[in-house]
Amino acid sequence: MKSRQRIKTIIIETICLLYILLFVYAAISKLMDFDNFQAQLGQSPLLSAYTGFVSYTVIIIEIIISVLLSIPRFRLIGLFSSFCLMVMFTAYIIIITNYSSYVPCSCGGILENMDWNEHLIFNICFVVLAVIAILSTINIKNKNGSSGNKIKSKYSLDNKSGTILLGVMTFISFTFIAALYISSDNLMHNENPFIRRFIQGSATKTVGTDLNSNSQYFAGTDGNTIYLGDNQAPLHITAYDSTLNVKHHYKIQLERENFPFRTVQVRVAPPYFYLMDGTVPVIYKGNISDWKAKLLMHDNNYYFSKAEIVTPNKIVFRAQELKSLNNTLGTFTFSDSLQVQYAPKLLQKQIDGFFDTDGMMYFDERLQKFIYVYYYRNQFIIADKNLNLIYRGNTIDTTTHANLKIAYIKNTKQRKIASPSSTVNQLTAVSDKLLFVNSKLIGRYEPKEMWKEASIVDVYNIEKNTYLSSIYIYDVNEAKVQSMLISGNNLYAIIGHYLHKYHLDKHFVTVPKITKQQKSLPAGSRVKTENL
Repeated sequence: MKSRQRIKTIIIETICLLYILLFVYAAISKLMDFDNFQAQLGQSPLLSAYTGFVSYTVIIIEIIISVLLSIPRFRLIGLFSSFCLMVMFTAYIIIITNYSSYVPCSCGGILENMDWNEHLIFNICFVVLAVIAILSTINIKNKNGSSGNKIKSKYSLDNKSGTILLGVMTFISFTFIAALYISSDNLMHNENPFIRRFIQGSATKTVGTDLNSNSQYFAGTDGNTIYLGDNQAPLHITAYDSTLNVKHHYKIQLERENFPFRTVQVRVAPPYFYLMDGTVPVIYKGNISDWKAKLLMHDNNYYFSKAEIVTPNKIVFRAQELKSLNNTLGTFTFSDSLQVQYAPKLLQKQIDGFFDTDGMMYFDERLQKFIYVYYYRNQFIIADKNLNLIYRGNTIDTTTHANLKIAYIKNTKQRKIASPSSTVNQLTAVSDKLLFVNSKLIGRYEPKEMWKEASIVDVYNIEKNTYLSSIYIYDVNEAKVQSMLISGNNLYAIIGHYLHKYHLDKHFVTVPKITKQQKSLPAGSRVKTENL
């Protein structure tokens, strides 16, 4: 009998020692690389929204459990705690591999080289070891109590009650992790605390080509051909096929050229193209079959700074109000005569009404929605083609008010930015429910090294007004992305004097239906999600 008890005692102590080694090692490895550990948690679909709390709590719990296991008096409590923690880690893996739309990379530490199935087996083995140690400890304590003729306490455990308690703790642990997943995912999509989720494998560079110029910009696409305009040669258009191998050059022929052009921009909306300069102001329209442009609008005072094509006969523009000189939006409609309609309340003034409302504007033909993204605040506007407001959305950063200092020059009656501007949103592209925003602000728990190597692009579902995830667009010769265009499941980026094509994962492009248990997206670089 004593030999059996001694064997059980050795088994218990061995299991406790294994747990102590596991938790101490895990805690120390996290502390030694704490910033990286937080960054890894920030990419977890279960823990993103609670990264700060969890990163400290897990380490503290692992250390406390190790102490409890090393003291015989508190060993049973430590074993129950170990069981609970390992069940939570197991539940984490089960949810990640079965209910998440992506699966992060392997765990760090001693589990770094294991795949998720091996992780699961590893955790289950430790759960089983905890059960053996708990039931053995209860058995020894009960026998010691009986041999000592002590009165059994009403709070003492036998094997049956211990087994029931383990079952209850298993249920509670699984329920807790499931609730954490639902809560975290909901917060990340709708009330994001500026924690980005990156997409592993959803944006993969496929091809690239040298443009031999850094003055080109995206003029438009028909889905198969990418059209580029050139700020240095405004009448010249370069066209690439989707493989970036076939290249064509076109020159626009103007019906009339004697205008004082200053800021010519070309927009291609097949089968038509438009050449516009709001400083003249003048708008041409032509067909891409011959690239001959006829005057659509000229000899009036409707000056504008930006314009986007809505329909063949309707253009959304941004201009300055005559009295206040604030930015305002409006539409040109070309029928028998020019019709101009303003939407003075769409842009919202915060400081001066000019710099603080500066931004980027696009019209998504498939969605039939107009999108305006502010440069200096975390807000974008969604409107219909007549500029009727649908809703105002927010990007995931926390800059709700433009951080600008404006200087007024009385002699010239000009306004200038008096200090370096804090740009929030740098570039934008839109494609069928998806809004791609190149952000200039670093999020919480992000590796700062990546900001030296790539540009961050946040992706939003503008139909549901939710943040989906983020991707990396890598620098080329230290040059950052300067223009983006989305065509089908491809993202095209002009970086310096190079044009790169990124393939977007089809599940990402089609925007999966966001339900109660919304799916998150994976990391762009190799993510190690610690579960120990």
